[in-house]
Amino acid sequence: MASMADPPAKALAPRTLVAEREKVVARLSDAFAHDRLNIEEFERRLTLAHERDTLAAINQLVDDLAEPEGEVRTEALAHTSDAREHEEITAIFGGSQFSGPQSLPRRLKIRAIFGGAQVDLRDALFPDGVVDVEVKAVFGGVQIIVPPTLAVECHGVAILGGFESLNRTPASPDPSAPLLRVRGRVVFGGVQIETRLPGEELHGHHHREDHHAHRDERRALRNK
Repeated sequence: MASMADPPAKALAPRTLVAEREKVVARLSDAFAHDRLNIEEFERRLTLAHERDTLAAINQLVDDLAEPEGEVRTEALAHTSDAREHEEITAIFGGSQFSGPQSLPRRLKIRAIFGGAQVDLRDALFPDGVVDVEVKAVFGGVQIIVPPTLAVECHGVAILGGFESLNRTPASPDPSAPLLRVRGRVVFGGVQIETRLPGEELHGHHHREDHHAHRDERRALRNK
C-alpha cells in the first residue's frame, strides 16, 4: 500500500514576513547606530533581510548580535490612502528639496539640470504597492535618502557620470507593502541612493565611516 505523502507546508503570509523583517531591520539599525556594525555590513545585511523569504533565514542575520539594551522600536513606514498619481521635482540652475511627512505620489519625476535635488523619504507617507521614480540628471545631482525598512529596486544608466544604485527587493513581496522603483539616466552628473536611519543627520554616515577608519588604524598600530 502506497504511503500518503505529507501535506505541503503552509506558506507564510507575506505580512507575517514583513512584520518579522521589520523587527530584524530594527535590530540591525540599532547595532549600526551603536557601532556594532559598520556601514558596509549594515547595508549587506539589510539587503539580505529584504531578499530572504523565510523566518529562519531572516532571523539568522541577527544571530551573532548581542541582545540590545532596552526595547528596540520598529520604525514602520507611514502610509497614506490619498496618494496623487503624479508629481515632479525640478532643479534647474538651483536646488530643490523634498522631506518631512509628505504624501508620495505613485509616479514621481525628478529632474536636475545644472542643479541639485535632495529627496529624503524617511518621514514620507507611502501609498500601498509600487512608487515609480524617474530620475534625469544632466550636469546635476540627485540624492535619494531611504529608510532601512523600505524595499528598493533601481536601474540606471550613467554617461560620463555616476549612478549609485541600491537594490533590495523581497523574494515574496506583499502587494500592499511599499516598494520604491527607481529608473534613471545621468549625463555628466550623479545619482546617489542611500540608506540612513530615521532622525540621523545627513552627514552622519560620513562621521561614522571616519570613526571606523580611525579606530581600525589605531588597532593596526597596536598590533604591530
